[in-house]
Amino acid sequence: MSDNEDDKRLVRRKAKREDVLIELTMQNADGEYIDKIISCETVDLSKLGMKLYVSECIAEGTVMDLCVRFSTGEEFFLTAELKWIKPLVDEGWFFAGFEVYEGENTDYEKWGACVKGL
Repeated sequence: MSDNEDDKRLVRRKAKREDVLIELTMQNADGEYIDKIISCETVDLSKLGMKLYVSECIAEGTVMDLCVRFSTGEEFFLTAELKWIKPLVDEGWFFAGFEVYEGENTDYEKWGACVKGL
């Protein structure tokens, strides 16, 4: 992500640390598809996207399901696309930028209302 990426955002992000679970379907070394759950944390978030601190290098453009768990106990099931990923100085850790999509059977509207109130 370039320094200009913040200027391209339609909605201002709010700094907030919360737990996130990412569900991915991946191919293993044998060529079989497996489901994998990755635990990570939010860095900042908005109705339309979020920046996560992750321990896996995920391919840009991957669309996945996320479960964001607030410390208040609220959970939000969302669909998001990985727009960019950047390695950190700490080996094996990354910042990743996600765009949240509206979708059936997601908490997109509830998410937007909650984030607006932060």
